[in-house]
Amino acid sequence: MKLIINSKEKDINCNTVSDLLKELNLNNDIVAVELNKNIVHRENFEKTKLKNQDKIEIVTVVGGG
Repeated sequence: MKLIINSKEKDINCNTVSDLLKELNLNNDIVAVELNKNIVHRENFEKTKLKNQDKIEIVTVVGGG
């Protein structure tokens, strides 16, 4: 299926937000995810289904000091 991830179209075969993050080698604990302009809470990553042409924004949390 085609997903639009951070404004770039990608052909990825994933069923859930959690699957997508695994496919992209991203740690669930350090990202924020928006799906079609709605925030997806971390506890819902495994339950949130993806469909063709979904628009996803993924932001990685970076710490510093």
